[in-house]
Formats: sequence, C-alpha cells, structure tokens
Amino acid sequence: MVNEKVLKEMGLRGAILTDVPMRRYTTMKVGGCASYLIYPVDIEDLAKTVLVLKDLEIPYRFLGNGSNIIVHDNGYKGAIVRITRIRQLKYERGDDYTTVEVSGGFPLRRLIRIFADKSLSGLERMYYIPGTLGGAVKMNAGSFGTSISKVLVGALMLNGSGKTFWLEAEDMGFGYRSSSLKKDECVVIARLRLTHRSKDEIKKNMAYVYNERLSRHPMELPSSGSVFKAVEGRPAWHYIEEANLKGLKLGGAMVSEKHGNFIVNTGSATASDIVMLIERIKKVVFEVSGVTLEEEVEFLGFEDR
Repeated sequence: MVNEKVLKEMGLRGAILTDVPMRRYTTMKVGGCASYLIYPVDIEDLAKTVLVLKDLEIPYRFLGNGSNIIVHDNGYKGAIVRITRIRQLKYERGDDYTTVEVSGGFPLRRLIRIFADKSLSGLERMYYIPGTLGGAVKMNAGSFGTSISKVLVGALMLNGSGKTFWLEAEDMGFGYRSSSLKKDECVVIARLRLTHRSKDEIKKNMAYVYNERLSRHPMELPSSGSVFKAVEGRPAWHYIEEANLKGLKLGGAMVSEKHGNFIVNTGSATASDIVMLIERIKKVVFEVSGVTLEEEVEFLGFEDR
C-alpha cells in the first residue's frame, strides 16, 4: 500500500487519510475501511489526484455525502475522493431568472436554504435530500414532482484522464433517477437556472416538503434513502408493500415499517445484512408480482454485483 508521504511527494496538496472506516461517511452507517480518503483543495488538485491514482493503479471512487451507497464489510481497496472542500457559488442575476454556478461538492440541503434566503426558486421541492449537488446531478435526484435536470443548464465535468470538459444538460442522458454520466466522471461545477419567487412562499414549500418527509420516511434511523427504482412509472414501494414485506428483518437490517422502499439500520446492521435483505425483497416481489426490482443504491467493494 502506497503511504501518504509518497502521494504528497507526487504532488497531491489536499488532506489524505488512510484506513478510514466508511460507516462514518455513509448515511447507512455500515462498511469497512477504505484504503484512502482524499480531499482535493481545488480543481487542479482534483485533476492531479485522478492522474496520480491512475498512474499508481489505485482504484478510486468519487463520494459526496455517502447517501446512496452501501460499502462492503471488508471495505474498499482503493481511494475515496471527496470534493466537498472545493467551494464555488457565483450568481448572474437577470430579469426573469438567475444563473448560478455551484461546486459539485456543495451539500444540497444547505444550498437550498441559501437559495431560499435569496428568493431563488427551483430546488425547494428537493429539500432535505441528503446528498451533494454533484451526486444529485449524476442520479438526477428529485422529489415531489421535480428533478435536478429541470433546472440544470450544464456542468463542468472531470473524467478519468483528469481532463475537464463542459457538458450541456441535454447531453447527460437523464432518465428517472439516472443519467449517462460515468462512475469515473465527476461533476465539478454545475450551472443552474433559477426563477425569482417570494422568500416566504419558497420557505413555506420547504416546510411542507420537510414535514411530508418526516411523516413518510424513517428519518430517525440510518438509511440510504430509496433502495429500488420505480418500475414503469410505479413506485417500488407499491410492490414491496403488496408483498407484505414492511418490517421484514435480517440481522440488523429491516424494511422500514414506515416506507417499504427504505431499508434501515436498526443499530447493528452489516453490509451483508443489507445485501441479503435486498435479495430477499427482490425474490419475494418477483414471486408475488412478476416484477424484477432494480437497485437505486450503489455498491462499493462488491466486485461480484
């Protein structure tokens, strides 16, 4: 294993941590250690990080707030690269709308609160989605009838060769909770187009969304959000609840009794518990309805999936 000193000597300027327990960096609170956790300080350092890891043949993965990922109990033999310390927030105000350029590592919840204070509308129905802006773009995150693709103009991307390039929103292949962006591509800067609206109206919508989430979702327990994608426009929880799977428990992992498409960590769950529960859900749903559910969450360190 290459040590931190060697990485620094090769030109990396950001913080480098080794043998980092990933349960601390994922909302599901499971997972073994990643070999490295790297925080680039700017875009140049990010590009250098990717090139160095590639030269050393160290696998890597970009990670935001870890809200949509399950890490193997044995961890990840590679580097986790987080761009949460690269911050940019620039406004260009027009008569009808304001264009904003935001760094991909910006926490979505905080960003929406900032926009509300500036009377900028477009993302408030996504309030309390627990990821970063970049992660939201890559999975076309959304809720309450909207999605990030509806306000996205385009993004500055970085690819696996350490090269930056501009990509228009219409070229990102957006679908329901999906895009054509690759795992080794990073959303460095996103450009959003937001409309002008009363601050009070925006915050009223945010309060409504938060209260709805609180009543519908198991926010009191660790989870990775929605586990499965919708099937032909029908939410996955319909199939799970029709199969009477709410409350099903394997080890410390349980299908939420509040929402069928959430798996929660009751306190002692392992990644293996969660994966076995996912497979059990898929098997039973197929037996009951003939539908094959597809995971929305991603897996890290599971080379066989």
